[in-house]
Amino acid sequence: MKLRSFGKLNWKASALGFGVMRLPFIGGDAAKIDEPLATRMIRYAIDHGVNYLDTAYSYHGGNSEPFLRKVLQEGYREKVKLATKMPTWLVNSQQDMDKYLDEQLARLETNIDFYLLHGLIKERWQKLKQLNVTAWAEKKIDEGKFSHFGFSFHDSYDVFKDVIDSYDGWTLCQIQYNYVDADQQAGTEGLKYAALEGLAVVVMEPVGGGRLSFTPPRQIQSLWKRTKIRRAPGELALLWVWNHPEVSVVLSGMSTMQQVTENVKTANSRCRLPLIEKNSYLSTN
Repeated sequence: MKLRSFGKLNWKASALGFGVMRLPFIGGDAAKIDEPLATRMIRYAIDHGVNYLDTAYSYHGGNSEPFLRKVLQEGYREKVKLATKMPTWLVNSQQDMDKYLDEQLARLETNIDFYLLHGLIKERWQKLKQLNVTAWAEKKIDEGKFSHFGFSFHDSYDVFKDVIDSYDGWTLCQIQYNYVDADQQAGTEGLKYAALEGLAVVVMEPVGGGRLSFTPPRQIQSLWKRTKIRRAPGELALLWVWNHPEVSVVLSGMSTMQQVTENVKTANSRCRLPLIEKNSYLSTN
């Protein structure tokens, strides 16, 4: 597995990260994870070099974190860094922050490497600033509750920049980024700004929630046809994101073993896309 720098940390992250939010489930109920299959999927990824796992309080109806506790037994915990997220929409006080963090630690039964504020938008960030969330985080780091602090983000570039500029202690940010949405939310401008400020950038939705794994927009098809090596649309979408050196980890929420094996293979690809690198603001508009 190819490794990438992770912001200011003296640690190399796998190019591919496993997002534990779209696991296979049973009977049409996302809260009922198909644990035998999902365990094989995650352990296969780890055995093939993936060392970054991303979950959250709310994923799979609250069952993602306790499921990961079981997956990471038998020596697997020592092979990965673990990220999870505070349910910011439920937080109205520092007591709430304590409550949810303690619940997550109990679910996971292990230390948390990266603790993120989940789904920041302007209104949530303003509320959390008033609650002195960064001072709270520093206290929890001192107490050994988690090692590093970050945030995931879904708002405009101006809000993104305000979040970064408001606190010097961020280790990482997680942003939506793909070749269709490169000028949406934090976008390419935010990607470059965060990296310049020393944050590790973790990318979610590299395949646009799966929609870019099928036939891409017409304008994009014409570009793909000009590449020397023909690849599936999903592969090319991932490679487009990896082609940005500011990206530390690309998260994939994988639902089948085939997706895991294919994405691991793609993460080890030597293919670069210089044609697309020159068009980093591509959109379908």
